[in-house]
Amino acid sequence: MKDRRPQNTRVRFRDIIRLARKVSKTHRPRVAVAGADDPIVLDVLCDASAQGFALPVLFGREASIRALAKRQRLSLEGCEVVDVDDPTDAARQAAEAASSGEADVLMKGNVTTATIMKAALDKEIGIKTDRLMSHVAVFEAEGYDRIMFMSDGGIVIEPDLEQKVEIVKNAISVAHALGVKQPKVALLSSIEIVNTKMRSAVEAAIIAKMADRGQIKGAIVDGPFALDNAISPEAARQKGVESPVAGAADILIVGHADVGNVFYKTLTYFVGKRCKTAGVIAGGLVPMIVVSRADTYEARLNSIAVACILSQAGK
Repeated sequence: MKDRRPQNTRVRFRDIIRLARKVSKTHRPRVAVAGADDPIVLDVLCDASAQGFALPVLFGREASIRALAKRQRLSLEGCEVVDVDDPTDAARQAAEAASSGEADVLMKGNVTTATIMKAALDKEIGIKTDRLMSHVAVFEAEGYDRIMFMSDGGIVIEPDLEQKVEIVKNAISVAHALGVKQPKVALLSSIEIVNTKMRSAVEAAIIAKMADRGQIKGAIVDGPFALDNAISPEAARQKGVESPVAGAADILIVGHADVGNVFYKTLTYFVGKRCKTAGVIAGGLVPMIVVSRADTYEARLNSIAVACILSQAGK
């Protein structure tokens, strides 16, 4: 019988940059940046602006921002600069711009992660809704012909079953926005069978059954999987794992932030230039970018592109 399920386009990061430019033609997303007085942050934002997929709103010390731009020979044309001396105030004003609809994306610049997250989660000025916010990493590793996703590596430390379901849904929404229409979701454990003594395996099986019953839509969801048989067809065959997701996963869902963090850092440090990355926090009023100091220039630019696309999804 012919497989009539929607087939995924092989999306690469070069396609994401093109898509970011395309969706920004009618409305260029405004990116509110808390602490823009940082050389790398300012450089990548000016690049995104020049490429036509972002309108930066720069919160920070105006004199420092303009001095940096002059020193780095960057044009601030198309950028709005909001003079704020204090990093905490910069974070709060950027978050308020996002929550009020004046900005489409919230981004961490030269402020601490704790400072920007406190502002983002503030009940009065933040971007928190009744939905769970979670981090979705996007990566394209050498040897694979497409982007893949991993969640959650930094926001929800030890998610319970209900939170894992929301993490799955957020990751699916990001995949859809980037053109992966029917992503295959692998719920990871250390084994591919249901061991009742292992919480990750049991909850993976429950979520997979929920998807079977239509409680999670827009994706093919299965688990538990060990990492090897989620991404390697050969490993799946050797272990006798039969599933449309086995060896072909687009989205990897981990059971603890420690696992996700180590996974992402492994891509960054062991794979390095052979792996392109990006990251976005989904589930809020607007997409949010929280880059690490160790993230490359390319990873930051990719993250802005992903967030700008996500901000326009469904509009």
